[in-house]
Formats: sequence, structure tokens, C-alpha cells
Amino acid sequence: MSRISILPDVLINKIAAGEVIERPASIVRELMDNSIDAGATRIDVEALYGGKKFIKVSDNGEGMDREDALLCFQRHATSKITSEDELFHVSTLGFRGEALSSISSVSKVTLTTSKANSDIGVNMEIAAGRNREVSDAPPVKGTTVEIRDIFYNTPARRKFLKTVPTELSHIIETVIQKAFACPEIAFSLTHNNSELLNVRAASGLKERFNQLYGEEMAAEFLDVTKGSKAIKVSGFTSSADSTRASRSHQFIFVNRRPVKNPTVNHAVYNAYRDIISKDRHPAYFLFLEVDPENVDVNVHPSKREVKFERPDEIHRFIGAAIYEALNPGYEIDVSPPATFGGGGFRRLPGHQYPRQDNPAVSESVSAVSDNSQTDFFTSGISPDVRSFFHIGESFIATVTDDGLVIVDQHAAHERILYERFMKKTSIEAEPLFLPLRIELPVKEYNLIIKHKDFLRGFGLDTEEFGGNSLIVRTMPKELGKTDIRGLLIDIAAGILEEGTIGIKNDLTEERLLKSIAARMACHKSVRGSEILNNEELSKMMSDLDKTAEADKCPHGRPTKIYLSLDNLKKMFKRK
Repeated sequence: MSRISILPDVLINKIAAGEVIERPASIVRELMDNSIDAGATRIDVEALYGGKKFIKVSDNGEGMDREDALLCFQRHATSKITSEDELFHVSTLGFRGEALSSISSVSKVTLTTSKANSDIGVNMEIAAGRNREVSDAPPVKGTTVEIRDIFYNTPARRKFLKTVPTELSHIIETVIQKAFACPEIAFSLTHNNSELLNVRAASGLKERFNQLYGEEMAAEFLDVTKGSKAIKVSGFTSSADSTRASRSHQFIFVNRRPVKNPTVNHAVYNAYRDIISKDRHPAYFLFLEVDPENVDVNVHPSKREVKFERPDEIHRFIGAAIYEALNPGYEIDVSPPATFGGGGFRRLPGHQYPRQDNPAVSESVSAVSDNSQTDFFTSGISPDVRSFFHIGESFIATVTDDGLVIVDQHAAHERILYERFMKKTSIEAEPLFLPLRIELPVKEYNLIIKHKDFLRGFGLDTEEFGGNSLIVRTMPKELGKTDIRGLLIDIAAGILEEGTIGIKNDLTEERLLKSIAARMACHKSVRGSEILNNEELSKMMSDLDKTAEADKCPHGRPTKIYLSLDNLKKMFKRK
């Protein structure tokens, strides 16, 4: 008897769904792709309980007649391509014909659609890829798809869905991506009958950016624009002063398709490499237009990745565009072998360039000028400290009778604040003289409001104000003056990464507590460019010595390095 058999269609569809449909946001993505390809000028998304119970996507696109509606749920049924040659010239968002088939195999689906000017529409109901019921429906232009009980027939996969706030965050991000990619289309998003997003058709990317993120946040970004015969890039990137503690708000679109691409990502970081520290990340929204022949979109089941025919050219082009945005007045020739700092640059005439001084070593204005002892490390590394000086912008060197201690002042301060925030009872909430109104992106706003009671324990008191705005009434006294919007965005990123405190799980809450404490500590801790005086340094080192793990920051980086006289003698081959 043969051990090999052909799988039944129902099982094949469920396997395919495992590749295409990861979570409710995957369904939203696939349905919105179909709406965009159908020429819709408005797309409305509704969800209940993070999309786990219900998803509805409605559009005013061209719709389908009865014949096409009967075919659209079959595997590999598509109107996007008809031949092998067209597979390498894909200009639409969907083309495999797997989405509706996969969705219908793991959920209960109702589709209502009709063509423009049609006298009658069609309604279809499918559950688990079976039980098809077809009936006439009123003629309403466009298509509406309703999804109920995702993974109801695959409980092993359903249990891997995250909490409602987490799944909702993924849906929000998906809708925002599509809204960014198609500014000429109006979008709305409603969750549990509460409207989260409603943007009209925009005139271009800049207006859409203001709609989605607010004018205040948009003002923190730099315009990116560069074009050639083969490649065009436009969009926005954060200034060196508006970077993030996480990789949130990093979006890449290739021919309107939101993707992840290591070539583009590396090019962006390469342009920032000399102006931000390794623990900070740029935010960017980049839109690439390339010939479909030069990019392969058929490399990932959920269409998250693309493959460029000439990735080295893409890398040079993106890197040059970002560098020009960060350094106004420079124009970079992207023909090989243009490199940052090499012969690929030319300065534009008539532009003023600021002088940049960056001394390698500078003594602190409060450094001890003689060899007398100080109380710099009275409770720290050594009581025999004689002097200290700054090395570059990040480090402090201290000479002792036993050797040399080099301290990373940012990492040291981060460790101190982290342990202070971990002990929430020691945090003092300081009322703001005037409460601040902060406008946040919809995803971040939703996460902050969902967890406002938990954040109040950190001395951060917020409440809804309307739209995507909230009022901040108190801040932790330890943070002093800080970029509150940036702090809230970083905290939201931590909540999304670690999960939600809604689960009664001590480990989950502890992980979330550590994540938020680390982000708050990192956000406020002194930057390398800040020069501390003797009194400030003395207090910082005394506080550091009292922490539980004084040798490393919350991210695991060392706060200080000790070089003994014996080590130094070995380095100089004196021993």
C-alpha cells in the first residue's frame, strides 16, 4: 500500500492559510489589497475584539458580477495575472489568488458585491471552505466582506493569537500602511463601535502624514526626495534629534507595497551611523518607485518581502537620499563608487555649511587641576581618585592609584534610573504647571489609553482628550523636562513588544514592567554630549554604586571598564 497520498482540498487550504493568514491583521491586509486593486476611492474597516470575533472591509470599487463572485473563493483564482510573463511584471498588490480561499478555510465569510449600474447584486456565505450559499442582494456599488470567528475550526492556531490590544495594534498598523501607500483613497477604522481613524482623500504624502500623525510630529521629520531614470524615492525620515528607542515607525513601500527589506534598512542606518548612538533608531517612511521588471514581489507568502534585481544600486540610492536629507546642501552622485565621505559628494553653490568641532579629548571645566584627592568616588570604585576628564562625548576617565576606570555616563545614568523606576513606590508624580495636550499616532494613542492605569504607577497620569489627543497631567519627577511625545511613543512600542498587562500572568506583567522602566530610563538618562560637573558626576557615581547591577545598563552594556596597572603593563609589554 502506498504511503504517499494527495491531501484533500480542505486541508490544503488550511495549510495555505497558515502561510498567508497569521492573525486578524493579515485578513485586513489581504481584503484591503483587493479593494485597492479594484479601484476603490474609499475603504472602511470595522473590527470587534481585535478582529478575533469580527472583521468587515467595505469598498466602493468596481465590484464583481455573479460569475466572478462564484470563482473568487477558489484556489489560485485571480483577475490580476493571466500568463507566466505577467508574473514578472506585477503592478497590483494581489496576484496569487490565495487570499479569499485561505480566509474562507479558517473562518466564516459573507461576501456582498455588485457591479456599478447593476440591477442586482450577489451575496455569498462560506464556512470552512464549504457550505456555500448564494443569493441575490441589493445592488450596492463595490464589495463588502465580513469575517467571523477567525480560526474557529483550527483551535491550535487560535490559541496563538495575542490579546485584544496587541491584535488591534497590528490592525491599526496595517490600515495606516495602506493609507500611507494610497493617499488618494479615504480610509476609516472602527473598533468595538468606536472610530479610531477617519481620513479623507489627501492631495499627497505630506497631507496624509499630517492626517495620520499630526502636524506636530510631522514637523520633526525631514523630507526625502531623490530621483533617477530607474529609481525614485520620496518620503520622510527623522532628524538626528528625533530618533527612537525602538524600531517603531520604520516603513518601506516598494511600488505602494509595504515590505521589509534589509538592503533598504541597512542603507538608512548607514547614513545615520555617525550621528546617532547604537541604542537609538531612526524613524522613516520611504516610498520607492522602481520598474516592476527589476523587483520580484513573489518571494514571500504574505508579500512582506521583495527582491531587487540590483540591490547594490538600491543601497547606494537610498543611502544617498537619506544623507542628503540629513545634510542639506549636499548632492550625492549615486553612480559607483559613491560612498559617504568619498568622491561621490559635491556641495551645492551658495549654501552655508556650519563648522563642526569634535575634539577627541576635552577636560571637564570642573576637572581637578592638581593632584589633590577628591571625594569623587567616596562610595564608589576607589577612594584614591585624583582627577577625571572627558574622552570624546560619551566617556569619563578616572585615574586611581590602582589603574584607570572608564565610565559610560549614559549607561551609568540609565542603570540608576532603571532601578528607580522598577521600584514604583519611590517615584514621585509631579503635577505639570500647565497640563499638556499631546497628539499621538492612532496605534500609540490606543495603547497608552488602554494602559493608563498601569502607567499612573510610574507617575505618568494621562486621560483622553478627543481624537488621537490626550492630556498629560503629571510626570515622574525623575524625568524633569523631557520630550513627552517621544517618551509616550517609546513606551507604546514597549507595550506592543512585551504584550499586554491584561493577562493575569505575573511573568508577563514583570516583563512589561522591566520594558517600560528601561525605556523611561533610556529616554531621560544623560546623553553623551552633555558635560557633567564634578558635583553631578560625584552624585551619579555614588548612586550607581548603590544599584544591584552597577556594572551594566538595563540593555546589558557595561557602565564602566576597569584597567588595572597590571593590565596596562601587559599592554605595553612591560611585564
